[in-house]
Amino acid sequence: MKQRYLLLGLILAIALITGYHYYAASQAEEQIVRLIEEQTGQDPSISVKHSSVEVTPFTGKVILHDVTIILGNHIERTEQLTVDLSYLDVLKFYLGGTAYALEHLYQAEAQLLRPSYVNKSNLQQVSADSLHLYFDGEALSGIRAAVSDTLFTKPQAIRAEGFGFRLQFPKTLVAGLRSQEFQYEGSVPAGKKSFWEHGSHTVTMDSLRWKPLEAFQSKYGFFIKGFGYATDAIPFHSARIKSSPHPQNGHLQLESELNSELALISARADIGLQQPYGASTLENATISISDFSPSFRRVLENIEQLLSISLPRNGEGILIRLEGTLAEPAIAN
Repeated sequence: MKQRYLLLGLILAIALITGYHYYAASQAEEQIVRLIEEQTGQDPSISVKHSSVEVTPFTGKVILHDVTIILGNHIERTEQLTVDLSYLDVLKFYLGGTAYALEHLYQAEAQLLRPSYVNKSNLQQVSADSLHLYFDGEALSGIRAAVSDTLFTKPQAIRAEGFGFRLQFPKTLVAGLRSQEFQYEGSVPAGKKSFWEHGSHTVTMDSLRWKPLEAFQSKYGFFIKGFGYATDAIPFHSARIKSSPHPQNGHLQLESELNSELALISARADIGLQQPYGASTLENATISISDFSPSFRRVLENIEQLLSISLPRNGEGILIRLEGTLAEPAIAN
């Protein structure tokens, strides 16, 4: 008889614990929805829509389906956003409320299915098949700064890994870019407003294809085709792009490196930011081409002989100085 009561007590305890977890998950769902409504209700230019919110009991996952965020000309979408929290972090929503939970949420992971970003003013687009994000900072500070366009009160850092990356920047030198795999690391200190302009960012990509500006294709199409490439799909093994704040306000320091079967192409420039971004000015901009393959070296020698010119050599490589804008770069005199 005693064993029967013990068994019934154990079953009842399990039922109560399970019920509590489901109830806590339901409460967390309501608080997350309320937080979204409160944050977006402060600014009529911001719209956040989703088809459903789900908080899974025990595992601590927050899942939002069909998410669309509109802030002015900026539109962000994802078919599914899954935020992977610890069990204790989920309990913070239930026990302390949303503001308390986010203020004490310092690390999180998120998976996005087919995320995309569109800027309606300049038609810039960024998308991916999948994206895995890692966050370090204070969630409440990051959300308020991103949604309300206010200062970051705490340092924030984001790391991302993804597949099927696609980028379109019309009327710029990088009109289109596709990459099978990519990684990103970015951070911004406290007291700054723009994550992109005031933060440090590094992007690496593997197995990519570059679609240059149409004017670039027309001007250099003869040489591109000479290497057996389509003018709108130039392949590269890998790429690395790094941007960091410039001492001068309204500027960025940009460094990039492209590795192909023909040569290694490195570039650096100070960017004077303008709207649209294609109008941003190039300052102290250089392109360095080195590590020539034998075939590329022969082509360069033939070009010099055929056109009776001398390319601007820098040791074993070529150094080209640029001026103009991101949309219309030109070789400096």
